[in-house]
Amino acid sequence: MVNIFMVRLLIMFKNLSNFDLLITSMLVLIVTAFGYYYANPLARNLLWQQTYPVRAELASRQIACSDNSPAWLTDTLQYQTRSNNAPANQIAYIEPNGTLHHCENGYIGQYPLLSDATTEQTRFRYASVTKLWTADTILQLVKDGKLSLDTPLADIISEIDTPKDVRINDITIRQLLSHRAGFDRYSFFGNDMFGIGKAICPDNLVGLNDITLSFDPDSTTSYSNLGYCLLGEVISRLNDNIPYTKIIAQQYDFADTGLQFVPNSALPDEVTYNYVETGLTGFADIYTAFDYKGLASAAGLSGNAIDLAQQVHRMVAKPTPNILSIDPKSACDTSQIAECYGLAMVPYQPNAQSSKVYYRDGSLLGLSSLVAVSDKGGVMVLLSNGTSDNGKVGNHEVKMMIYKHLIGTS
Repeated sequence: MVNIFMVRLLIMFKNLSNFDLLITSMLVLIVTAFGYYYANPLARNLLWQQTYPVRAELASRQIACSDNSPAWLTDTLQYQTRSNNAPANQIAYIEPNGTLHHCENGYIGQYPLLSDATTEQTRFRYASVTKLWTADTILQLVKDGKLSLDTPLADIISEIDTPKDVRINDITIRQLLSHRAGFDRYSFFGNDMFGIGKAICPDNLVGLNDITLSFDPDSTTSYSNLGYCLLGEVISRLNDNIPYTKIIAQQYDFADTGLQFVPNSALPDEVTYNYVETGLTGFADIYTAFDYKGLASAAGLSGNAIDLAQQVHRMVAKPTPNILSIDPKSACDTSQIAECYGLAMVPYQPNAQSSKVYYRDGSLLGLSSLVAVSDKGGVMVLLSNGTSDNGKVGNHEVKMMIYKHLIGTS
């Protein structure tokens, strides 16, 4: 029976014209390709990534700005779109005299032209820029006399009672703010908020008694989300155990803004992030990859660029110590854009005669955020739904662009 079927099949193909053979071959190829990509989501995601140059070009042409905005705002958005995998962006700039400018580009949804354009009200996740609110609140508690920068953490977090590493008793508020408390997010047994090491904060603070610090406090700078989660707990403890999120929302008048702490799902007015899983060990999506409730004081806020710029503008106008203050104990080279942390932001000054700009950035899967403040008081915010393929190098290139614009306009 099989041989008879094959003979009939061969006869049928011999009777086909060249045109019919071409059409049949094309249909077979289309069905095969469709079946392959339908059954293989990783291959489908990789194929989607290959379409980015087309999506970027469409997004770079969809730009809207407020009246009389500086040309460099548009230039920055186009650079982010074409060079840093971010098809949707917002940028806001407040001049030292208080004048606000803003631009937006791209589309809210995944598919350009088929979704609404990004506007000044579109929501982006702020990632680690959230730390500015945590630092500003801690510094206000210092100015209010409720604690000092040198208050030991153990004086406030009562769960620290019998630490096996006695150096934990020496950790101070100052060291937590400046990422010098001894936590190492990069080591195999490091402690952080992104699935590195055993979960400690905010729901297992007694676990602080069981960890071993990677460095002596105040000896090494090592970026730590755990440290800022602990600062969130300090804020709560010094406010009658009111939840951190409620304190921040009330203190910074969130009701009058679009600011909101994020859940483990997309919010209705939120941009779509340019992230797809491309490896067997990747994350399915940005929303379920992290515990945003636990990350509230380190990376839990969302909103738009204008609200963020206005909030930062008010923070930097406060008496010292404020978010621009630098810890004199953390001697570092401010001529390099590196992990040279002040009490909230990273200062950059190429040489002693140059203007100084302060940065605070953040990133999660498929998104990045950047705040820059000039020493003259200009504030710039850039929110993007993508991240650079070049990691820190790509981020530093954007910071250098922003630096040149800020010192030229501030």
